[in-house]
Amino acid sequence: MTLLDLRPLAAPTLRMDDARARLSRQREDPDAQRYVAAPYLLTTSVHRPAEAVTWTPHSHPEHELLWTDRGVVTMLADGKQWTVTPGVGLWLPAGTLHEGSSREDTEVRTTYFDPGLWQKSWERPVAVRLQPAARELLLYLKRATMSVEQRVRAQQVCVDMLELTEGVRLDIPLPEDPRLALLVEMILSDPADDRSLEQWASMLNMTSRTLTRAFSAEVAMSFAQWRRLVRMRAALGQLSDGRTVKSVARRVGYSTTSAFVTAFRKTVGCTPGELSGRL
Repeated sequence: MTLLDLRPLAAPTLRMDDARARLSRQREDPDAQRYVAAPYLLTTSVHRPAEAVTWTPHSHPEHELLWTDRGVVTMLADGKQWTVTPGVGLWLPAGTLHEGSSREDTEVRTTYFDPGLWQKSWERPVAVRLQPAARELLLYLKRATMSVEQRVRAQQVCVDMLELTEGVRLDIPLPEDPRLALLVEMILSDPADDRSLEQWASMLNMTSRTLTRAFSAEVAMSFAQWRRLVRMRAALGQLSDGRTVKSVARRVGYSTTSAFVTAFRKTVGCTPGELSGRL
């Protein structure tokens, strides 16, 4: 299963070879669209689409931090599927090919950074925690009038407040082993599927030991850990649709709400109730 196999159906077809060729042209083109003007460090764009949005494969010549104040965004980058929720953004280094989609009424923010002035060693897509103060300051800088010196100093404060998340995962690695293709497709389409490792192995005509090794080699985690990530990602989308915690727990495969809440807190870093207040 490839990255494009999981692209939202609303997106027009674009071969990965074509996307990579376009990315190569963008890297070589000094006139590619840039958002940050010298001598500034960053700039933020605010999007409030009333309808769901799909982004086809593309990249930027500048670093990008994708974040949201309301709703959920799903992105595909670096061979992984990422879920962006309020309070945690996705860092996309300059030149990273990415695509994705948002749900209705999602308030999407994109902050671009000048690569020449960026000093942190975030060379691959990573989850970044945005404290409330950082989010407010980024938005304030968009509308405030101030001198160049004041703006640059304030932007540096924003950069200093950004930090990598600890213990919270936004990404779902996507196994590409053809033997796992059916399993991956079925669980992504129905996270509540509760078949055991042994049952999946039997369906795929392999031993449970072989299946365990395949998952470990492909995504560096167990099948149970991977399925939990898929379930939590699905839960984020359903919570953003206004469903109750009890309903979401059942829809993603948990027989009790307490077990779901425990797994959610461990994976996302907060309880479903705490997150619902920000969605």
